[in-house]
Amino acid sequence: MFVIVNVDDLGLHPAVRRAVADLSERGIVTSSTLMANGPDLEAASQLGGVGLGVHLNVLRGKPVSEPGRVSTLISDQKLFLGDYGRLLARYLARKVDLREVEAEWDAQISRIQDLGVRPTHLDSEKHIHAWPGMMTVATRLARRHGIGWVRRPRERGWAWRMDKGGLRIKFLKVCSLRQRCPEQVRWPDHVWGIADQGDQLLPEAFKAYMAGSSDRVVEIVCHPGMPRENDPPLPADFGALRVGEQWRVEYDRLADPRWSDVLQSMQAQLVHYGQLQT
Repeated sequence: MFVIVNVDDLGLHPAVRRAVADLSERGIVTSSTLMANGPDLEAASQLGGVGLGVHLNVLRGKPVSEPGRVSTLISDQKLFLGDYGRLLARYLARKVDLREVEAEWDAQISRIQDLGVRPTHLDSEKHIHAWPGMMTVATRLARRHGIGWVRRPRERGWAWRMDKGGLRIKFLKVCSLRQRCPEQVRWPDHVWGIADQGDQLLPEAFKAYMAGSSDRVVEIVCHPGMPRENDPPLPADFGALRVGEQWRVEYDRLADPRWSDVLQSMQAQLVHYGQLQT
């Protein structure tokens, strides 16, 4: 079994970049995805030792495209809406133009490529690329740019869970029911880290989650950070972000030395998407 440990939100803040670098050196993080409109993008794009993908974003911050090209995705302030519920409501009301989503995501991928990054895979902020229609856009862009992998945010089991994490997974499973992976693009068999986040991101929990599985490729989704006292504030145009505590907790969980023994006992090989054949 191949396991990818991917840190989302690279480029958002120096704290995320530090965590990726540190946890990569510790031998646990293998991959991270860059936000093309993040204020720390240029520094983050220079990170070595991990596979770098693109964290597609139509939820937070300023679009990469000119505002006139993405009018159904932005507010009167010419920013993305910054609120998941507002964007979902606009999408369900059929007021989101998928052609604009494609243009914006295409521009985001190109910006990251222009920094010298050869993206290993695509995922997105809050898994919005999994919404019906959005996944078609994401996989089409992957093929266009020669990117071999796209995250399908589907977890195993959890039919019995009715907490926030369980409901999130149920929604994403419904979204994925009719999705078909096109030629030249692949997605992982399952992911882990959506229903279980924060202090639940434990090696023993991952082993229990994978018990009895025949999966070949699994991605662990995580959001660690290493903030410092003199760091810049989070970008104001990204909307409400409650990441400080999650950063610290998930960093501590991933730095747990037990990960090595647990993964070895599972005969799991840590890789990034660029090391897998499509």
